[in-house]
Amino acid sequence: MTGEKIPGDLDTWDYFGTDPNLILLWSYATLSQRATTLYHTHPPVTSAINKLTSYAIGSGLRFRSQPDWEILGWSKDKAKNWGMQFQKLVHYCFLLMNFYQKQSILFRTALIMGDSLLFFDRKKNDNQMPFDIIETGGDQIAWNCTQENCTLGIWHDEYLRRNAVQLIGKDSPINFKDENGDQNILQYYDKLIARQLRGYPLAYRIISSAKNNDRWWDATLARLVMETIVFAKTNESNVGDTQRVLDTIAGTLYSDKETVQSTPTMKRENIANGVPGSVISHTGKDGGLEFTELKSPSNNFDKVQNAYIDMVGMATDVPPECVLSRYSTSYTAHKGALNDFQKSYMHKRSNFARNVANIVLYEVAKYLFLSNFIEMPENFFTNPIVREATLNGNWLGPIPGHINPVQEVSALVTAKDNAFITPADATMNYSATEWDAQIEEWQQQMDEWRSRAPEKKNSVIGNDLQENEDEYQKPAGDDI
Repeated sequence: MTGEKIPGDLDTWDYFGTDPNLILLWSYATLSQRATTLYHTHPPVTSAINKLTSYAIGSGLRFRSQPDWEILGWSKDKAKNWGMQFQKLVHYCFLLMNFYQKQSILFRTALIMGDSLLFFDRKKNDNQMPFDIIETGGDQIAWNCTQENCTLGIWHDEYLRRNAVQLIGKDSPINFKDENGDQNILQYYDKLIARQLRGYPLAYRIISSAKNNDRWWDATLARLVMETIVFAKTNESNVGDTQRVLDTIAGTLYSDKETVQSTPTMKRENIANGVPGSVISHTGKDGGLEFTELKSPSNNFDKVQNAYIDMVGMATDVPPECVLSRYSTSYTAHKGALNDFQKSYMHKRSNFARNVANIVLYEVAKYLFLSNFIEMPENFFTNPIVREATLNGNWLGPIPGHINPVQEVSALVTAKDNAFITPADATMNYSATEWDAQIEEWQQQMDEWRSRAPEKKNSVIGNDLQENEDEYQKPAGDDI
């Protein structure tokens, strides 16, 4: 029951147990550094991380407020108007803190290093907000902290629930929240296994594969260098006299200095000084030359590279087509790859929204309520259900786009007409905009278009003429 076909077959197979933190305890810093090096120097890893960041976060997630009017005891119209005003205020606060750009930095850093940190600085800020947010990498965490109830630099309780972060060079840990409930620091990582306290770098699975891929490239480059010298097959030589064979080969090579070919003064070290295109051969009497063809790179090179890109895609949750930005001409294959990728990055977007964006939103909401920018619902600070109902909403990010716009938009219209989706859902699939604002703007534009259209002007002129004619032909005394 150990997975071995023959007893002892897997004795040399290293394993780290079932604890998700154990594999990181060996050397989290080295693992993170190697994964970061892959991001900077290895194009497949760079592409996978950047694609996930671009699709999941893009230029930043926008908050669409949808307060639960029934829980709050409001009317539907009041909740709608309040939500539109609230999301506008949140948007301006995010602009002041440059949070939209910091979202992508936090997300990408966590994919590269394993986790990222967001500090809430309430002492010094230049944006006239009550706090500033500062992004940094998880390499600031003292991963080798081995004190009791501290694993990989994260302080926790007996159930491994996180309480504080131990930073490098700091004597005391930083609690996630202070005594007033204000956020001090935020740790973001992709939690995959229960009890996991630190994040795994996205590229940690392919460190060994990337190293093997380097060996394949080295072998291919060495073969390409060999093509600079033309090798010839011999049909007769003094194979028993190695010295004589080497001297003869050396005699056929020329150094940079002028030499006489008939004078056997050249030495064997001149072999290394041969120029590209030199013919290395040794033939006896009646010998001939038969040139060989190296075919470099070999026909297996593309097969190995494609197989490696497939492994990168499987390890990073990014389809190989997206890693290469190379799609087949088949609509079905292209759409299938995009659908798989959408499930992957939407999962990571939801995780980021819950663990980062919602926390920042709550801190901004406290500032807006205490500053009387907008009405605060009753019991917001004392009732957690009211708090969740108040901050309820969606985080809108970049859309994947369309492979066949006519076909896919027609499918959205059909689904909407048959009540499988709402018009707002169809709008979100086509463009990451807020439905109420879009329909209101659309109505204003349509009214303006109708007022300026030629047929509208002709209709207005015709109605005016008809009214004047009726007024002229109206019998006398009808005004009485």
